[in-house]
Amino acid sequence: MEFEKIISKGTGYSVSVSGGRVDSLRINEELKTVVRVYEDGKIGIAGRIGEGDDQALFEQAKAKLSQNIAYPCSLTENARREVDKSKTIIPPQDYVKTMKKLITRLNKQFPDFVFSNKLNMADEELIYENSRSTRYSFKGSRFGGGLIIKEKSSANIMDAFYGADRAYYDEDAIVNDIGALLNAYVKKVAMPEGKLPVIVGCMDVLQHTAQHLIAELYVSGSSLLSGKIGEKIFDERVSILTDRNAEGEIAPFFDAEGAVNEDDKFYFVKDGVLGGVATYKRSAANFNLPVSGGGYAPFDEVPQTSFVGLRIARTDSLDNLVKGKAIYVDMTSGGDMTPDGNIGLPVQVAYLYDNGKLVGRLPEFSIGGNVFDVLGKNFIGVAHNDIFEFSDGDVLVADFDINNAKV
Repeated sequence: MEFEKIISKGTGYSVSVSGGRVDSLRINEELKTVVRVYEDGKIGIAGRIGEGDDQALFEQAKAKLSQNIAYPCSLTENARREVDKSKTIIPPQDYVKTMKKLITRLNKQFPDFVFSNKLNMADEELIYENSRSTRYSFKGSRFGGGLIIKEKSSANIMDAFYGADRAYYDEDAIVNDIGALLNAYVKKVAMPEGKLPVIVGCMDVLQHTAQHLIAELYVSGSSLLSGKIGEKIFDERVSILTDRNAEGEIAPFFDAEGAVNEDDKFYFVKDGVLGGVATYKRSAANFNLPVSGGGYAPFDEVPQTSFVGLRIARTDSLDNLVKGKAIYVDMTSGGDMTPDGNIGLPVQVAYLYDNGKLVGRLPEFSIGGNVFDVLGKNFIGVAHNDIFEFSDGDVLVADFDINNAKV
């Protein structure tokens, strides 16, 4: 009988912001332990919250073998690695005071707006070990700032949103970012005539594309990419991958099944060519495919596929990709992609971009295009979103169709 054990520890600090005031602090300390045992092609899983008897947990997992859940046993042998990215972002005793200082400053500097939502800070540790002498550990710390912004004179529930997930805290950078956002928000501008490149968050496109990279969908023939492994499907500058050790990435280098990729990367598309699909150990074994390192398991459930660290590789700086004017998409929701790859994204908030700055808010509209064009003949590039100092993330620059602009 083989086994693997996953221990996750964390301490989270969360303040609620309501009506421009810091209302409350919640401290959450979490310890979870999960054991999976394997025997005769079956898996048994048991989980525990808090401290307890590990041997009793093993016995519970063994008893679950009677459920006859088929699962391959493919354990990494004799591997050791530790990564410690933890740090003191804000001393815990100063967290509420620091957040109150931020909100007070925002209220004073932007009196026509109200700020709400939650501001979170967390220290996390994840340990994986198995019966084949493998042990991995990861520690990380993060500040998750997310503010809903409402104009006081507006009847909307929210008018803008500012969010960032970083491994440090910088009050000045956050205030400067929100200033750049709101200074442009209050200046309404007309939709420009003629075609302009569109700057949009990479995940706005990737979230719809990723489902077609799932092994089960690909093998069944239901993916728009089915049968295309080895073929050039996008522009040669397009590489789509999961990267668990990218700059700024705060994620463990191993997945929920202890799978680790070479250089912590797995390429689905490299230089425009489809090279692989998203698998976890069971789907990889079922379809004779490489393990992509995307195994995810909700606590004590059977693993499934995920896309931690999914991104499109950067091609250049934003300044080099866009000379002059462009459309910067800030908020979208409710978009989808048809089975043949046509993407439609309703745009709630967007700005006119000119030489590196946001200069005014555009009317609502929608953007569309076929994914093979957006990442093909209409692809301009991918860059770090350096419009903002603190808010992290990459943006895709491409030519889209602009539809339904409201003047």
